[in-house]
Amino acid sequence: MTERFDAVVLGGGPAGLAAAAYLLYAHLNVALVSPDLGGKVTYPFALRDVPNQDTVWGAGLVHELAQRVAAGLQHHVRDTVDSVQRLDDGAFRLALTSGDTIESTTVVVCTGVRAQRLFVAGEAEYWGKGLSYSAISHAPLFVGRNVAVLGGGERSIVALKILIPLANHIDYIEARPQPVADRIQADAILSHPRVNVFRGWEVQQVVGDDFVTSIDLVGINGEVRTLPAEGVFVQFGLLPNNSAVRALVELDQSGHIVIDENCATSTPGIFAAGDVTTVYAEQVPVSIGEGAKAGLSAWQYVAAQALKAE
Repeated sequence: MTERFDAVVLGGGPAGLAAAAYLLYAHLNVALVSPDLGGKVTYPFALRDVPNQDTVWGAGLVHELAQRVAAGLQHHVRDTVDSVQRLDDGAFRLALTSGDTIESTTVVVCTGVRAQRLFVAGEAEYWGKGLSYSAISHAPLFVGRNVAVLGGGERSIVALKILIPLANHIDYIEARPQPVADRIQADAILSHPRVNVFRGWEVQQVVGDDFVTSIDLVGINGEVRTLPAEGVFVQFGLLPNNSAVRALVELDQSGHIVIDENCATSTPGIFAAGDVTTVYAEQVPVSIGEGAKAGLSAWQYVAAQALKAE
């Protein structure tokens, strides 16, 4: 027989942990579906002279939340959800990747995003060792350093805007040209004296020792150039992990789940929080706050459904 819960939280990152914490506080029967607790915050990021513990603002909050949730959570399902189906009684059936199913009165989606990768040699090796997919998270670590930004659209222009006041020099490789919202502003950023723009070049590999030291480019004529860099920001965009609920909720043009001020989606009973939603900031405190809000909203939804059943 399929087990039914009051609430199921998808994702064990900051938003999912905060949502689960509030649902557990309400003494609800809660399941959290995630391979781990902590999400991407548990992945280390360090530079040659910056230790891991100083690189993620809010990591301590996440670790504290993870401990609190782990202590009270009786159902940590170390799996992922392939799909969510609405049942005739208004509840939801969740199909797990393992083949099992669970049911729930409400679902809170906190599955985050994944970065669009470059897929070149050295990218995976130096991720967290000078290579970053989030300028807003890691740019402040690169004060006075030489960095490279790889991109071609709105996200890479924002990264440049953030990095210009901080970095010593920025090499911008327009690897995948895309439209930008404000072409005039983008051109002004690209013409800044600390920015050197490379068009018609492809990144061949990321190079380093224990940390990133440079990137190799190859031109259309076969010319190879090496650019010194202590940091490499891969800024092609984010892909929301929305596949489990894509058929049930409204998405924006980028695939983020559309939510209201209470973290409610277009489907009653499904709530969402964190970077998978239209309220994304790639920052731990924002995700925790949104997750707490989603947990409170889901709690109220479960309470209302219980009253209807009486």
